[in-house]
Amino acid sequence: MRRYETMSEQILLVDDDLDILEAFEMSLETLGYNIITAADGNEGVEMYKKHKPCMVFSDIKMPKIDGYELFSAIHKLDPQSKIVFFTSNDDVVKTLDAKVNGLLDIMHKPVKIKDFDNIIIKYNC
Repeated sequence: MRRYETMSEQILLVDDDLDILEAFEMSLETLGYNIITAADGNEGVEMYKKHKPCMVFSDIKMPKIDGYELFSAIHKLDPQSKIVFFTSNDDVVKTLDAKVNGLLDIMHKPVKIKDFDNIIIKYNC
């Protein structure tokens, strides 16, 4: 039995593109993960406060608050939080700053479900 087949920890996905969010959610649930979602950064922070997920995957470019602001807000709440960005383009300076301050990783779009699976396993969520 693979490790994720017994997972009960929640994983939070944050993206303003609802089609992408739904596709990732359905695919990861098929692999046995317990997924919660948020459609923007503000909702992502609220969902983190409410559910305390094991890991957060967030797009960077979003309305209201972007992925960097989401990272900062969650990291202030929980310095041990596990946050990974997925993006089609990124600001190298901001990304390096986030990595220095605790961002786990970055995945570049298009992201495959196996990429999520590998990151989840790599960081023991």
